[in-house]
Amino acid sequence: MAGHASKLRIIRPVSYQETDSRFRTVSDANGMGRALMKHCDKDDPDYRRAAASCIAFVEGKATPDQVRADFIQALTSAGVFVREQ
Repeated sequence: MAGHASKLRIIRPVSYQETDSRFRTVSDANGMGRALMKHCDKDDPDYRRAAASCIAFVEGKATPDQVRADFIQALTSAGVFVREQ
């Protein structure tokens, strides 16, 4: 895993409602992964797809658009409001 931390892969930003009064914006696989772990049920197939997509993205095996779409779907499935950008 050495070297992956220095290869930050960026996506088009996604803003989601983290609390009743606060939104958070993420634009990389690390931020998306943290949000998935915090807000999603790990048994949800949408969570699993998004997590796998984040890993594939870091490895250069998924497109930014695909990982972003999977992330948004997982958050939406978990009942988190996602602000479209």
